[in-house]
Amino acid sequence: MAKVADDEFCDALDHLDVEDAEEAAIEALQNDVDPEPDHTGGGYHFDTPAHLAELKEQRAQLWAWLKGVGSHMFKEGINLTKISLPVCLFEARSFLERLTTNWEYNSLLQHAAACSDPADRMRWTVAFAVSGLCRQVSFHKPFNPILGETYQAVYPNGIRVFCEQISHHPPISSWEVYEPSAKFVFTGNGNWVAGIKGNSVKGRQTGRNVVRFASDGASIEYELPGLQVKGVLWGTRVLKYGGQMVFKDVKNGLQATVDVDPQPQAGFLTGWFSRNKKPHKPDQIVGKLTRISDGTVLDTCHGNWLHYLEWDGGCAGGSGRSGKEKEGQRLKRLWDIRTATLTPAVPVPDALPSDCRHREDVVFLAAKDQAKSQEWKHTLEERQRRDRKLRKEGGGYEH
Repeated sequence: MAKVADDEFCDALDHLDVEDAEEAAIEALQNDVDPEPDHTGGGYHFDTPAHLAELKEQRAQLWAWLKGVGSHMFKEGINLTKISLPVCLFEARSFLERLTTNWEYNSLLQHAAACSDPADRMRWTVAFAVSGLCRQVSFHKPFNPILGETYQAVYPNGIRVFCEQISHHPPISSWEVYEPSAKFVFTGNGNWVAGIKGNSVKGRQTGRNVVRFASDGASIEYELPGLQVKGVLWGTRVLKYGGQMVFKDVKNGLQATVDVDPQPQAGFLTGWFSRNKKPHKPDQIVGKLTRISDGTVLDTCHGNWLHYLEWDGGCAGGSGRSGKEKEGQRLKRLWDIRTATLTPAVPVPDALPSDCRHREDVVFLAAKDQAKSQEWKHTLEERQRRDRKLRKEGGGYEH
C-alpha cells in the first residue's frame, strides 16, 4: 500500500515531532487500550494468540516509527503512497507475488470459460472476483514493487501468470494470466491508494480487471471494492471490505452490480419503516445481474465475502454440495470457502534476474533479519529516487 517519499516529503518529515500529539491517542497507544467498545460490525478479526503476540511486538516498533512521523497523523492523516514504512509491517513478499494469492480460486474462471450462456459466464466471473477478497486477508503488507520488477508463476492446473511493475509514481502493477488451452486471458493493472489516520487505514486497489473469453471474444471488466483496517495502533485489529463492484460485458449487453457490506440507510424517515426492513448483516454481499439495454433484472445474488456467494437463479448444470451433477437442477452456490479448492501459484524456477524474490530486503526479512532488511529497503528506495531523478533530467518518463 505504501510508496517511498519524494525528496521534498522526506525533508519535511525531518522537522516533525510528536510533542503536540493528542494525549488521549498517545496514552491509548502506549497502554494498548481500545477506545472503541467492541467490533461487532463484522470483518476479519486478527485475534488469535499468535496474532496477539505479533501485534504486541509490531506495535512497539510502530510507536518508535511514529515519533519520527509526527502527531498530525492522528489529526490530519498520512497518505501511505507518500511515505516509507518500517519492515515490521511487512511480509517477505512483493506485492507482485501477493497478487497471485487473489486468484487462487481460478477454477471458477475455468467454469466461466466453459459456459455457452453469457449470463452464466458472468455469474462465475463474479464468484471468482468475490472469492479473491478473502485471500487478501493478511496480518502483514507486501513490499512495494520496484519499477521493472517482475514475477512469474504457474498454478497447479497449468494457468500461467506474469506480473510486472510498470510505474513508480503512481505505483502501478500489471499482469497477464493465461489459461493453458487459451480459453481465457485475464489481464489488468492495479494502483494502490491508501492513507492512515489515527488508528485506521483506508485503501483501495484501483485499476481495470479484464477477463477475455475465447469462445466469443467477449470481455468482462470490473474493479475491486475498498478496504479498511481498524486497530492499527491499538485494540483489536479488524479488516473490512466495503463498496460496490460493477462487472460489464459490453458485447453481450450484460452488467452485474455487487454491493459489499452495504450499510443501512440513515435518515429522518428510516425509523418509520424500520419494522419492515431486514436487519443489517455485516460482510454480506448483495447484487443483481441486469441487461444493459433496458435494466431488466435477470438474476440476484447474495452471500458473504468471507464465506460464500450464491445466485438465486443459479447456473445450468447444477449439482449438490457433494459435487454430483443433478439433471435439470441449477447450481446456485458457486463459491463456498468450506468446499472450494485452492490452487496456490508456484514460482518458476528459471525466473528473470528482475524477479521480486531476488530483492535483498525480501531475502533478509524471509531470514528474519529485520535490521538488514530495513537497511536494504532504505537502499533500494534511495536507488529508486535517484533513478527517477535521472529519468526526469534526461527528459524521459518519470514513472
